Amino acid sequence: MTRNWGDILRGRTRFEYQRSSRQRRQRLTVEKLGADCLDVRELQRANAFRDYWVTCSVNSFRWPKISKMRVARYGIILELHDRTVPQNIRVSWTGCRFGSARPWFHCPHCDRRVAILYWTLAAYVCRHCAGNPLYASQTKSAAGRRHFALCKLRLQLGGNAKPGTDLPDRPRGMHRKTYWRLRARIEALEWVLAPRLRSKPPDYKNLNYYLP
Repeated sequence: MTRNWGDILRGRTRFEYQRSSRQRRQRLTVEKLGADCLDVRELQRANAFRDYWVTCSVNSFRWPKISKMRVARYGIILELHDRTVPQNIRVSWTGCRFGSARPWFHCPHCDRRVAILYWTLAAYVCRHCAGNPLYASQTKSAAGRRHFALCKLRLQLGGNAKPGTDLPDRPRGMHRKTYWRLRARIEALEWVLAPRLRSKPPDYKNLNYYLP
């Protein structure tokens, strides 16, 4: 049986749609870049910024490209494994309403003030200089975004990301009102989730960014 041109065109359209869907899923995202990034808020919580230079201990799993990190109030010096010249990152501060101050990174490439620098182009740069990658939710369909949001909420409660599994008890330190609000949101998303998505495995490549 021969196929008419309409069937051929529809078949080509389906093939192109499937190919574009695969490319969309494999696209570099902010969450994937976040596996190796510098967050100024993380350093602030660790009380790393001092009025003098301090050599910080480097977690090789958290920052595999960094061999040594020196931090002061207005700058950071990174010694990298694959570079002989260290990377200098400028730090600035802005005042807060109640008297404290907040630190910011300045991108070594464009001097943009940011909170996070991502590893790309053999250096830590801002999201704009990294090619302005999309968030993982922006690479998914409407149903895929609901599935991804559901998995994120489950991780936020400290449970299994896979839909349909038992929800954990309230994590220590979480307000009861917050716990029941998140739980209600999870149950509402699971109620409208399509049956084919219930068996879909979570997107752990992007979800790892949201692990507590």
